[in-house]
Amino acid sequence: MAQMKSLRQQAVARLCRPWVWAGVGALLLSGCETVTLTPPKVDQVRFSPMPTTQRTIAEPKIKFLPRHDGFEYCSRITGVPITPTSRPMACAFWNVRRQECTIVTPLSTGYNYLGHELRHCFEGAFHD
Repeated sequence: MAQMKSLRQQAVARLCRPWVWAGVGALLLSGCETVTLTPPKVDQVRFSPMPTTQRTIAEPKIKFLPRHDGFEYCSRITGVPITPTSRPMACAFWNVRRQECTIVTPLSTGYNYLGHELRHCFEGAFHD
């Protein structure tokens, strides 16, 4: 059981940077490095949905928008910068009046990112 908990708390991933800025242009690189990622604390526990009466949007209409520029788009929406070691992996924005929520990701994403952003659709800024 302790080993399972450890696996849930940490994930080993291959971080590949398709480009690195060098002067005024970009150099294409194919190098990858292995890094250990620790999910945010809010994603390390089981999710229990809030009662409908306490949600930001009780029953939102959900739009899923996978984009080729998903990282850059989410960076603009959230204000989280893209750095050599970090970037916003997905984002969600919602309209309470229209009861709508849009989830944005890169073209290829993980279930954990979709689930995290879907929770934002119901609960708003739950970890901010």
